[in-house]
Amino acid sequence: MKHLALIAALGIAVSAKALSPVHAEPVASSANLTPVGAERMGNAEGTIPEWTGGISAPPAGWKHGDSRPDPYGDEKPLFVIDASNADAHAAKLSAGQLAILKRYDGYTMPVYPSHRSCAYPGSVYEATKANTGIARIDEDGKLLAGKGGFLFPEPQTGAEAVWNHLIRYQGVGSTGRLITASPKKNSGNFSIGLLERTSYSRFHDPERASFAAMENVGGEQITEILSPNQIAGSLMLIREAVNGDRETWRYMPGQRRVRRLPDFRYDNPITELDGLIVADQANMFNGQLDRYDWTLHGKQELYIAYNDWKLNDKSVSYAHILQPRFPARDVMRYELHRVWKTEGTLRAGLRHLYNRRVFYSDEDSWIIAATELYDGRGELWRVQEGPIGVIWELPACINRVQFHFDLNADRYVAAQLRNEERPYDYLAGQEGRIDKTVFMPDYLRLAGRR
Repeated sequence: MKHLALIAALGIAVSAKALSPVHAEPVASSANLTPVGAERMGNAEGTIPEWTGGISAPPAGWKHGDSRPDPYGDEKPLFVIDASNADAHAAKLSAGQLAILKRYDGYTMPVYPSHRSCAYPGSVYEATKANTGIARIDEDGKLLAGKGGFLFPEPQTGAEAVWNHLIRYQGVGSTGRLITASPKKNSGNFSIGLLERTSYSRFHDPERASFAAMENVGGEQITEILSPNQIAGSLMLIREAVNGDRETWRYMPGQRRVRRLPDFRYDNPITELDGLIVADQANMFNGQLDRYDWTLHGKQELYIAYNDWKLNDKSVSYAHILQPRFPARDVMRYELHRVWKTEGTLRAGLRHLYNRRVFYSDEDSWIIAATELYDGRGELWRVQEGPIGVIWELPACINRVQFHFDLNADRYVAAQLRNEERPYDYLAGQEGRIDKTVFMPDYLRLAGRR
């Protein structure tokens, strides 16, 4: 069946001389802000540079399937943060980062020069500008108006900042294989699942001319689990609403039928990952905002995982990345960036495993780069890290990989690694390699193979 590339709800080195990043001519916004609402200028110390357009095109001669040469591959760390000097850097570390540094012997954060690499198509910049004064949400965080681009380039509330992450541009659609892995405590073994994913963003599809035309669906995904064998052949369809509940269906190969899953949201645990993360942790945060009151704390400077070429290089194996207590340190790169800090506090009378959650969103991409998740006693329980990298053929910044640390279980989950799989197709949506009509429950019945 044509385009039978099916997906996962969760939602990979070539030595090269430093390449000259290709800079797009920015669409004019304000004199002080970039087209997505970031501060155009660097900081006073010069440790955060000015935004000059980012990397908006592949290097000369690069084509889909080639290794991605690292524009900054010749750089060396400026310094390395570890448990011994973490307190000296605490002003630019999150509570979650400090907790991990002090908990895990050998955990380090190599800090490199900062580069503001993120760029987006002119159409995204224009849509972002058009959303000014138009995009709006209700008191429960449901989207009432807005289309394409970033909704709130100058957010006034915490919920608006979170919406910029939820509807961030990652292309019109993509397809490919990826893995999730959860190391077993003190054993050196890993539970690994191979998934095939096709995703489609109605919200960013230029063929859908208005908010009403989206029929309340912002994005859609189909997942096929390829391994482990006991659940191979399972298919899942998610239709993410922009102003209501998501719809989820799953094809069960043993039963040969499709079931509606009304509870695949909020704090329902993802059983395939031993319950180490819950449904709305995938992709750092997803789904509805209505169980929390959101506070926007403003901006701060923070060391975050950024420009992740080495982590995602085809020559780096899963076995190398997946160390027992935390990912390998020699594939990580941290840079100083400005982030928006947003806090969600559980509303009175509602329930969720996390009583409080804190997000740190990169100003140049609105991606949530780091989080802290607190239990009902107010204790830090889980920490997330979403390294940010450039997909220059779109262009866009995304977090291809996320790491989810459970401090109580002393384990972590690595989600969406794809180093050893065939090249991921990020242009499939705009170049017609996705059948946009297949995101229906009936398709799961047709596609089920066992």
